[in-house]
Amino acid sequence: MQLITGSVGDGANNHPSDVALVQAMLVKIQRAAAPGQPAGPFLAGYDGDCGNLTKAAIRDFQNLHVFVSPAGNQSMPNPNAKAGQVRPADATWTKLLAMVPHDFGNLRVIPGGKTVYLQASAGELQARLQAAGAMTFNPAFLVKVRNCIDQMYRQHGIALGVCPQGDRRSFQAQYALWLQGPGITNAGPGESNHNYGMATDIGFAGLRWMHPRGDVDVNETPWLHHLTAHKSAQALVFWEAMRTIGTSAAVGAFRGPLADRPHLQNWNDSNVSMGSRLAALLQASGTMRWTYAHPSYRSDLGLGGAQTAVGTAAQIWNLASSLTLAQLTQARNAAAASKGEPAPPAATAADLAAMRQLLRQQFELADAHWQNWTAF
Repeated sequence: MQLITGSVGDGANNHPSDVALVQAMLVKIQRAAAPGQPAGPFLAGYDGDCGNLTKAAIRDFQNLHVFVSPAGNQSMPNPNAKAGQVRPADATWTKLLAMVPHDFGNLRVIPGGKTVYLQASAGELQARLQAAGAMTFNPAFLVKVRNCIDQMYRQHGIALGVCPQGDRRSFQAQYALWLQGPGITNAGPGESNHNYGMATDIGFAGLRWMHPRGDVDVNETPWLHHLTAHKSAQALVFWEAMRTIGTSAAVGAFRGPLADRPHLQNWNDSNVSMGSRLAALLQASGTMRWTYAHPSYRSDLGLGGAQTAVGTAAQIWNLASSLTLAQLTQARNAAAASKGEPAPPAATAADLAAMRQLLRQQFELADAHWQNWTAF
């Protein structure tokens, strides 16, 4: 069990995370029926606020289990306990630990948070580490992904996992996400650091957290959809903890966009143009020269002359380059003139379709050579 950091109860420190942990234990510990008092939990629910009901529950628990004789048949003082308070490692805390049900013997709260959860097992941690190791990442970044999972467990007892499609994405997978709209991604094929195994989406699938009345959510999604729907501010506590560990010196990753909460990446992209870096990879991988001017790409079409606007990454991947018949004809004429050759016939619709296919093939070559991509 995570140890409280300060006292809880009447006149105590009452840090919200400590209060929530003590409250959760009182929710799970059952009291026997007594005259005027039915059997049931000492506290009906937890909220991280040490109000009168919580203070009364602490005193009731102490009167029944702390300030009593070993036989439990008479009241007596306890030098290692203070009436109305639970203190770290005192007799009241020790008795709470002894009486909380076995299945709830390792409750935790992220410091500063108010949501109690059950610590993951060592087996769950190893399964998440093995799953991450079987995924496709840049080797150096995989070390950071695994370190993040390991450190989150060491510090908070949570077994993080890589989200679905959270490792290296092919250009086609990126395009499929792009089709879902800006709420999913603004990056076209080849324009996301996920396309190069240098980013991850890492989340909380299976996090077992307690609802206020003590029932446990056992089907949490990687993106904390359930906790977010219940109380979004508490979900942010978990995301901030993960991102703090992910960007720590022990891990060395970087945050992505603020709103993209599961995202960690291998480098700081504040001054990096993903389009320009894709253009560099296209040029290194294929047979054309490329440049980028947001939001479109320009290419010499493999003709060796001036570059022509050919559209966005999504257009090129979809065989719908913005290249026109007039532009293709002009580029071919310029290439012929530079070689002292007569102008070729005007480009046809078939020629345009073939060039659009060739542009797509250049992207496919870049996709195949994704490991050669660099951020700078």
